Amino acid sequence: MSLARIALRTAAVEALKGQTLVGGHVLDSPNGALDIAADGSFRTDEDSPFISVYTDIGKVEKVTGRGLIENGLCDIVFEMAVASAMTEVDDNTGVSTLVGIAIPASDRSFELFLDLVQRQIFDALNDPDNAWAEIYRGLHYGVRKIDYAGARNTEDGQRLAGHQIRLTVDLIDDPVKGEALDPASPFMRFLGALDASSDPIYQTQASTMRSLLAGTNETWQALHRRNGMTAAELLALGLGPLAQDENRSTPPMAAGTIEIDQSEPVTVAS
Repeated sequence: MSLARIALRTAAVEALKGQTLVGGHVLDSPNGALDIAADGSFRTDEDSPFISVYTDIGKVEKVTGRGLIENGLCDIVFEMAVASAMTEVDDNTGVSTLVGIAIPASDRSFELFLDLVQRQIFDALNDPDNAWAEIYRGLHYGVRKIDYAGARNTEDGQRLAGHQIRLTVDLIDDPVKGEALDPASPFMRFLGALDASSDPIYQTQASTMRSLLAGTNETWQALHRRNGMTAAELLALGLGPLAQDENRSTPPMAAGTIEIDQSEPVTVAS
């Protein structure tokens, strides 16, 4: 799994908490929160309206070199659902209303609720005062496509309506192991936000990701990791290590001699 995809999804989840009609009920990659059966019907075990966020398919075309750090296009999916069981009784009127908005629980109210939540998702992700949304925006270069889907069913006498938003975004490249990152970069701001969280799971995740990236690289190692170059390709550029260097500590070329045909050798320096 790409570290950038983890960061994108987590930042989106945190950016949405408390910013929509579902309150803090924003789920990160839940299994079956909105379960679609083979016949197209769907169901949920959640007991209140929710948003679930997960990263789905991705695709990288015209890959540069062999570095395997490019993420290309990535789909981030937002699912939201509301059911007839997710209601509350108005103490004044005795009428069942949707949780979060005091309107009767009906089919058209379900659609209104989901449409409002969808708008709130977009507003939250582009909120200039939302620190997590700022991190989320920095983790991709732009939105390339937006797909919408909706479904509803009345199995077991319970009405259930759901919407799905699928954003195809141009995700940033993954950081390279052993390569220092600018503290102000989006990914480092993401790790800093995890560290600052009161959630011990987030803190552990940050520590784990930092350990994956830890280390230092020689100049030739950094070039090798970033581009997936072979030793022969590195040597052709005047970088180490030499094949006979068992400790792999050959320094970059400082000077060398070029001899073309029968002409006098020419000494060059880096």
